[in-house]
Amino acid sequence: MNFVIIMNDTLRPDYLSAYGNDWVRSPNAATFAKASAVFDHAYVGSYPTIPNRTDLFTGRYGEPFHPWLPLSYSETTLPQILGQNGYVTQLICDTPHLVNGGHNFDYPFHGWEFIRGQEIDRLGMDSDPIDLPFKDTSKSAPRFINRSIAQHLRNIRGVKREEDTATHRTCQRVINWLERNTGHEKFFLWVDAFDPHEPNLPPQHYVDLYDPGYEGDVFVSHVPDPAKLSEAEVGNVVARYAGTVTFADRCFGRVLQAIDDLGLADDTCVVWMSDHGTYLNEHGHILTKTCEYDEIGRTVLMIRTPSGETAGQRFDELVQPADLAPTVLEMAGIDVPECMQGRSYLPLLRGKACPVRDVAFSAAGFYNFKERKHCIRAHDGRWLLLDRPIPEERELYDTESDPDQLSNVAKDHPAEAERLHEAVVEFLKTHEAQPQIVRLYEEGDPGDMTGYVARRPGYEHFRMYAVNLLNSHIVPEEDGQ
Repeated sequence: MNFVIIMNDTLRPDYLSAYGNDWVRSPNAATFAKASAVFDHAYVGSYPTIPNRTDLFTGRYGEPFHPWLPLSYSETTLPQILGQNGYVTQLICDTPHLVNGGHNFDYPFHGWEFIRGQEIDRLGMDSDPIDLPFKDTSKSAPRFINRSIAQHLRNIRGVKREEDTATHRTCQRVINWLERNTGHEKFFLWVDAFDPHEPNLPPQHYVDLYDPGYEGDVFVSHVPDPAKLSEAEVGNVVARYAGTVTFADRCFGRVLQAIDDLGLADDTCVVWMSDHGTYLNEHGHILTKTCEYDEIGRTVLMIRTPSGETAGQRFDELVQPADLAPTVLEMAGIDVPECMQGRSYLPLLRGKACPVRDVAFSAAGFYNFKERKHCIRAHDGRWLLLDRPIPEERELYDTESDPDQLSNVAKDHPAEAERLHEAVVEFLKTHEAQPQIVRLYEEGDPGDMTGYVARRPGYEHFRMYAVNLLNSHIVPEEDGQ
């Protein structure tokens, strides 16, 4: 069996018709869903982009046990295991973080191809002035103007047609690779696409589908104070995200059509997923990401198997990124190594009952112990606990009666909050969390920090990563754009 994994960065399920959206055009995802198993309760584990890929590649929970770091050479990875068992493995990506700055996610594959030009990728460093798409720079975070917006605008200077965009070029490279490699007995292709991640600058006609005639400022990165934006400006932010979703849907529809046209569908498992979402004026945020609420924490997961046993079925079971690797290995008939912490949901894809997990846990890295503001999500399908070291600051939401998570009911349901808090502590203890993190959630204080290392063992190339990162700064912070 072949495998094609399609990852769309920052794709929210609720912006796809396959997940119930009735106004964003995503016909290819909708058609794919009808032939796939669709998971309605897939949640991020480690957050954001790079920690998420660590979970996916290794079948282990990365965050909250280490911060954003490269993939270690010593890790046991899904593509590596498949390659050792006769699979041809290939990475095709335009997500710059996977290979820029020494992040190392290319190394487990036999081959890889990086399509240049998204966001911080230093495709061009000319000194010509940049025309920002907004006049009032006080409404955007300065560091994003400097680091990502300016670079992306340089990258797309020459983009005139859809074919010129990184997303279109990525999909064409995927189609080309499939055409060249249909003769392989079995292959594993990982496609990692940056869209619909901000800055959400798709071809303008996709934006015009949702906000025709808009002539105001265009905000394409984190807005620190959403109250400063007018209703029309907020509407354009949403329209640009929706337009990028529609554009990505169209591009990847071509990939899905190629799989069918090349006769690969009968022997290829196709997974379409996302890593997290983004805020679009929910919870006081615009185009930023904290993994507390479901606008960020809920992810896309649709799986089309050659047998089609569960085509069109929807699943409420809780699944997370670390579960993908053991599932793929079982589908390929390969033993799952003991080091993997994820749980295979292959029985579900074969029409059998399989409670994968009772609670889904999600978190970003532990960077600041002193403020004790870090949050671990614990979601059991109904109750969502935002667990924090200080008990009075914990938040509990009943997602059945309050799907938007607007009403904190921790004081009304203390038993539910305590139950999920205990599940968080048990999760930390059984997933190799550092003792300081366990104490932080058990006692509210990490205690003696001697020996604490905010990363997993085995990052022998951490210094190399730090040097590469320092050398890859786009523009010195004090230089503005």
